[in-house]
Amino acid sequence: MQGMKCSIDVFFKYLVKKEVISESPLTTIFYQKIAPDIKSRNILSKNQIEELLVKSKAFSPGYLYPIIKILVETAVKPNEIVDLNWKQIDLEAKEVFFPKTDCAQERRIKISDELASIFEKNKKMTGLVFLTYYKEPFTKNKLRRLIEEFKVKTACKLPWTPMDLRHSFAVNYLLERGDMKRLQYLLGHNNVFDTKRLYGEVLNKKLKTEVLNTFEIGS
Repeated sequence: MQGMKCSIDVFFKYLVKKEVISESPLTTIFYQKIAPDIKSRNILSKNQIEELLVKSKAFSPGYLYPIIKILVETAVKPNEIVDLNWKQIDLEAKEVFFPKTDCAQERRIKISDELASIFEKNKKMTGLVFLTYYKEPFTKNKLRRLIEEFKVKTACKLPWTPMDLRHSFAVNYLLERGDMKRLQYLLGHNNVFDTKRLYGEVLNKKLKTEVLNTFEIGS
């Protein structure tokens, strides 16, 4: 059913583009998706993420480290890393722009002074931001192999992938009282229902814990 909806969505988007209709009638229809339990994902704590950044900087400060750094700071998807273009980086505002796609809304994400400084040193007018050792465009597989090489050569025992860093960003954000609607924007989800489906479990557990702790203190 989800596949059929996607196909029909494409047709309605075409009609909207041609101004035959003003809005797709499927806009408010969502099919239930079963989100994996948080425990089944490799969620890294803030301390573990800091450890990962330190190790990657020592291993490859100008090559791998900026990739890990932007993954940690922006919760970007692997395909967005692979396709990231210099025109998307605003060094004056210290922001990275991610354009709208069929799977995500557009967003502007702030980056740290350190990451902006790294980009400033390597800034080009056009072209991809991240290239391989051989100056070739990255693919998700090439990025995965680079990360596996880093894990082996540094004996990094933390189990993680680029998507785990995205999940970790979301979980840690909510645990620090982040707003679900704001998280939706940061992750690029087209609707907040997807954000709640994926990470609502974290928020619910946090609220239950806070209520129990308050009750115990009051007692």
